[in-house]
Amino acid sequence: MSRILLTGSTGFVGARLQEVLSAAGHEVVGTTTGLPSDGRRYCNIEDRDGVAALMHEVQPEIVIHCAAISSVTAGRPMEYYRINTVGTENLADCFADVPARKRFVFVSTAGVYGNQDAEVLHEELCPLPVHHYGLSKFCAERVVQNYSGAFEFTIVRPFNIVGEAQNQGFIVPKLVNAFHDRLDVVRLGNLDVYRDYIDINDAVKIIAMLALSSSGRSEVVNLCSGKPVSLKDLIKALEAITQHSIAVEVAPEFVRRNEVWRLLGDTSKLARLLGGMPVLIPIEETLRRMLAARGREQT
Repeated sequence: MSRILLTGSTGFVGARLQEVLSAAGHEVVGTTTGLPSDGRRYCNIEDRDGVAALMHEVQPEIVIHCAAISSVTAGRPMEYYRINTVGTENLADCFADVPARKRFVFVSTAGVYGNQDAEVLHEELCPLPVHHYGLSKFCAERVVQNYSGAFEFTIVRPFNIVGEAQNQGFIVPKLVNAFHDRLDVVRLGNLDVYRDYIDINDAVKIIAMLALSSSGRSEVVNLCSGKPVSLKDLIKALEAITQHSIAVEVAPEFVRRNEVWRLLGDTSKLARLLGGMPVLIPIEETLRRMLAARGREQT
C-alpha cells in the first residue's frame, strides 16, 4: 500500500479518486482550500512554504495533483498561471525534497491539443492550446518534465470526464438538468462540436492504475474513450431517455471565439500501459445516472 498526497480532493475528480484509493487500502491525505474535514488538510498550492511544510509532514510516496482552475471560460487570466502552473511548480519542487518520493502524477487536460489537423489526437502531437486553461496546463506539463531527474512522473491528459456532482457550468450537467426539469428551451453555444466523453468512475480507476503501475513511468498519456460524441448526439440520447424534446437556441454569449471543434483521443498508448483497454461505461448509462442523481437532489 502507498502513502499518497492528493491535491484537489474535494473537486469532481479528486473526491471520487480519494474514495477509490482509500477503499483499496492506501493511505491518502487529501488537500483542500476550503475548511478541512474528513481528514483532509488545508493547502494553498500557491503558497510554497505551506506546500513544503505539508510535504515534510506527510512524506508522500506518490503525489496525485488534481487541483486547478478547470473552467475554460473563467476570467482573470493570470489566475490560471498562478494556480495551474506556479502551483504545480511548488508541488514538484517540494516533492523533490521528500526522501520517500516515487511518482508524481499530474492531471493535465486534453485542452493542451487545441485544434489540430489530425482526426484523432495522439500524445506525439505538438500541443497548440487556444485558451489560457490549456496553455497554463501545458506549461505545467513542462514544469513536471523538468523534474525527471528527481522523481518519476506520469502526465495524464483527460478528455471530457462526466458524471454526478459535476459543476453545473459544464455542458453535460446543464443538459441533464434541462431535460430533468423538462424545460421547453435550452440556450447553448456552438452545436457542431465533438467531444470524447469518459465516465467519472472509469476515469478515476484508470488514474489510480496509472499512478500505481510501473508502466506509466515518464509517460504522457490520454485518458479517453476514443469515441466521438457530438452535442447533437447528447441531446438525442437525452430525448430518448426522458421521452422529452427541447428546443435549442444558440446563445451568442456562450459561443467561444477560440472553439476547439473536435476533441477525440487516441487510446493506443493508454491500452498499452494498462495491458489492454478496459470496457468503459457507455455515455447513455452515465446520463441515466446523472438524471437519477438530479431527481434525488430535488426530493
